[in-house]
Amino acid sequence: MTTLRRSGLRSVATLVTVSLLVAACADDDAGDSVETGSEAPASEPTGSDGSETGSSPADTATSATEATVTESSGSSPSTGGDGSESSGVRTSQDDGEPVPGGTLIYALEADTANGWAPYRSSLATSGYIPLSSVTDSLFSVDAEGEVVGNLVESVEHDEDHSRWTMRLREGITFQDGSPFDAEAVKFNMDSCIHSALTGAALTTIESVEASGLEVAVNVRGGSWVAFPSYFVSGCGYQMSAEWLKTLADIPQRNPESAVFDEELAATPADGDPASPVGLGAFTFESYTPGNGNSFRAVRNEDYWRGPNGITGEELPYLDAIEAVVAVDEEGRGNGLRSGQFDVMMTANADTISGFIDDGEFDVDSSTLYGDTNYAMLNVAEGELDPAGENADSPLLNVDCRRALAHAIDRERYVEERGAGLIPPANGPFPPGSLGHLEDSGYPEFDLDMAQQMMDSCLEALGTDSIEFSYNTTNDPFNVESNTLILSMWNEAFGDAVNATISPAEQGQYIGLALVGSFDALGWRSHSGVDPDTQRLWWQSTSAQPIGGLALNFGRFQDADMDAQMEIIKSDPDPEARRAATEEVNRIFGDQVYNLWLSWTLWGIVSDPSVNGVQANTLPDGGEGIGLAGAGRHLTNQMWCTDGDCG
Repeated sequence: MTTLRRSGLRSVATLVTVSLLVAACADDDAGDSVETGSEAPASEPTGSDGSETGSSPADTATSATEATVTESSGSSPSTGGDGSESSGVRTSQDDGEPVPGGTLIYALEADTANGWAPYRSSLATSGYIPLSSVTDSLFSVDAEGEVVGNLVESVEHDEDHSRWTMRLREGITFQDGSPFDAEAVKFNMDSCIHSALTGAALTTIESVEASGLEVAVNVRGGSWVAFPSYFVSGCGYQMSAEWLKTLADIPQRNPESAVFDEELAATPADGDPASPVGLGAFTFESYTPGNGNSFRAVRNEDYWRGPNGITGEELPYLDAIEAVVAVDEEGRGNGLRSGQFDVMMTANADTISGFIDDGEFDVDSSTLYGDTNYAMLNVAEGELDPAGENADSPLLNVDCRRALAHAIDRERYVEERGAGLIPPANGPFPPGSLGHLEDSGYPEFDLDMAQQMMDSCLEALGTDSIEFSYNTTNDPFNVESNTLILSMWNEAFGDAVNATISPAEQGQYIGLALVGSFDALGWRSHSGVDPDTQRLWWQSTSAQPIGGLALNFGRFQDADMDAQMEIIKSDPDPEARRAATEEVNRIFGDQVYNLWLSWTLWGIVSDPSVNGVQANTLPDGGEGIGLAGAGRHLTNQMWCTDGDCG
């Protein structure tokens, strides 16, 4: 995590040192249980320069350690699970004590498509602000990066991790008065397991059983040690089963689905998926999709963590939260400065740097469990390219890929496009993550080696030049960022590389990846707390032929990668999982399926009256994770000075 706060801010931090706080990846012994928790980060596919492109259907995660980098904080170092020290501020130093009142206007970088039921929602990264305001998740993440229960009171597994049993908290109700019980959780899980959008991430689940407050999940194909990590967000967010049953496209209404319910299908499908019914701190009031429009939710007086709930806490503090979509980066920042917004989210390091320098606003910034910016390469061939659409792509040749990687000056890239705040990436696992390596084997910037590799590339292809397109979103900053990469190739290879920028409208961008209609594509993804949740992006079975929907967007099939991902999925030994994750990193370094650029720095910029951006006390009183992953944080514990936001 990097916490950057300057001037009137509550702490100061820079990218100076990195300390690791290693957390357990899974239970060590059969029958171990985990107790209560917080919010977790997730994986989002987005533009390589930080632009939003779409969502992860599974919305799952990546690492099991934490990096905290600070210049000064005045806090005592804490010790990680491996004995290492983690210095720095984990949560905001807020002004005074929380007080009730106020409406928070939150500027988001993108809208969410097909909201808000998890089985159908293509969540934008910032879509978690509205979603997590109206409902909570089964599992969470604590301050040490360990997945723990939230709505789940405890979870146990059998000896070989093939059956998991969750015990739910008693006395919680949804906002329509229906009970939060095992049947409701089973309905939520079944809707995701059998959804065309989210099902690919949950094929490991064979069946779900419900009884009272106990939910049992049976695993297909052997052990699954990271089961809870899959339900910290995305399909972990629980919606009223009574509301879900009214939606027309719920899998339980589909005669072709394994969970088809004939009796349910005979009832009216008159529900509105854009009017969610959850059990969170705020109750849905209104939503109008599109740029400039908003999602509004008001205080839930019967919140399970409120005065009338089972924990007797005082949550939430705010009267209401209004999330406004403001796609334009500059416009979002100007809206905050003018008082139109109280808080905004950004992954643009220039924006973060500007707000730090002007000293008028609080800036919380983090790389903890973060995502990676990169150029994703389409390497589909053979049966994955039945029509031969990709047959002439030079990116199928590994020496061509290595040449392009050697020619990218990542230090220059992060200085010019990241304001010098973000570190260059050499793989999908940032410092502090399980699997991070100082030397992953990924090609370093070396123009001589770049030319040698290009010579091998051209000789193998029997040509004197290569040609391919490079897609980016049509945001001017993004186009400029990726044009910089093309200029580096031009400097290294001259006319031997003819790459052209092909901007695409943001709403269409993820579609290019899903069907494999690209050569190279600017992307951002792979945040989270456990490497197993990256399996859907990298396993061979997720690589479908061009034209079909695939979650392995680059469509590489690598037997060595599959073998390591199987160890990560099934081996409960933390050291075995670490070694396998490091090997995954090395495979990426050797095969260059992606051109890594930088690890993303996310910033939450707020008016000084806004407090609690990183506040996260868990239901049982422990400390939860603060700002982490792809800009994730809670809203249920935010508050405004004197109850007046802005």
